[in-house]
Amino acid sequence: MVILHVVLLLGTIMLAARWGGIGVGFAGGIGLAISVFIFGVPAGSPPVDVMLIILSTIVALSAMQQAGGMDYLVTLTEKLLRHHPGYLNILAPTVTFILTVLSGTGYTAMSVMNVIQEVAKDNGIRPSQPLSSAVVASQLGITASPISAATAIMYGTVEVMGVSFGDAMLVILPTALFAMLIAAFIASRQGAKLADDPVCQKIMQENKIVLNKSTHRPIPAGGKSSVAIFLAGVVFVVCMLLFKSLIGHTINSRDLIIITMFVVSTIIIFTCKLDMKDLKNSPIFKSGAESLVVVLGIVWLSSTLIGAHIDEIKMEASDILRAWPVLLAAVFFCTSAMLFSQGATSALLMPIAASIGISADAILASFVAVSALYITNIYPTTAFAIATDDTGSFLSPRWNGSRIINHPFFLPGCLSIIFSVPFGFLLAQLIL
Repeated sequence: MVILHVVLLLGTIMLAARWGGIGVGFAGGIGLAISVFIFGVPAGSPPVDVMLIILSTIVALSAMQQAGGMDYLVTLTEKLLRHHPGYLNILAPTVTFILTVLSGTGYTAMSVMNVIQEVAKDNGIRPSQPLSSAVVASQLGITASPISAATAIMYGTVEVMGVSFGDAMLVILPTALFAMLIAAFIASRQGAKLADDPVCQKIMQENKIVLNKSTHRPIPAGGKSSVAIFLAGVVFVVCMLLFKSLIGHTINSRDLIIITMFVVSTIIIFTCKLDMKDLKNSPIFKSGAESLVVVLGIVWLSSTLIGAHIDEIKMEASDILRAWPVLLAAVFFCTSAMLFSQGATSALLMPIAASIGISADAILASFVAVSALYITNIYPTTAFAIATDDTGSFLSPRWNGSRIINHPFFLPGCLSIIFSVPFGFLLAQLIL
């Protein structure tokens, strides 16, 4: 029966990879139906905590977007990148990393992809270089964000082990930042320049590419204020967690994020005079709804099948992982690559890691590895980056993904984890 369950899980993941997007959730639902109705496996617990955090954060971001906050951030980003084009390969991932850390979702990176590719081709830089590092950076940023679902679940696990929020952030933020720098360095050395790539030159001539195009747009009056309100909410969450013992509250990170994001949404709506009915039409809201379906389907299936064999898993894995804690990063890496979600991976594996006696420093050091959503090039932010580029820099035989992993996101992402996990263990030993 174990073999059948493994085959079902892997088969579902392969189907999910083929369908992509919201189809990942549908594939998970089909696998769940087979496991429950045909194999008779008791249904596991749906990932409610992850979904609630994602939902509340997406609502607040949607309000900010409708108020013009995202347009304001895009304008600031464009000014920064156009004024310093020579540093695009480091500035592009830095911008998407910061946006993700502050927003708790990598979908905000999509808002600046067009700017990145325009600045790149205007300055003869291969767009696949900054775009690929920007995508990887946005996924790494989830593991450094104080309001992401993945971080909230991870911190809920290590808090019980006596780790303060400040100490946790001192490990995961520098580790993710170090990984981002590694990804930027590797990506900047992938592929020839636009002028030296015959595929790019042919496509640019066929598409009649126009350079020096600006994406300036008018900023609504509520743009700046909506960003300020959202950032104030993030600061409030961080302060409440940092000074939890001093303040004396008992609110867990999940509830704190959810409540704060709903308050932030309401303040933005009334301060910027928005129509509540328009929130559901924002691009971020639609992307967030898709991610909820993905998380519900594939994670519920995984928790159901893994939960059916949790005792065997603990028995076989506990001694190995305690002896070789760095292998926890490999488990995080492989699982997130299959589930397409950092939050889903945390929800699934953090309780298991704690239950088999994995130390807090190993969990914190390995946490960056839950961001391996770039093994294939079908994840929404990855696919959006490819669709954004009109120069063909993703289409040359070496980088077009025809052999699954031969795309520009693979090496920057994988090597960033390989180098940053040991760095995370060093930090964890020093801080904890």
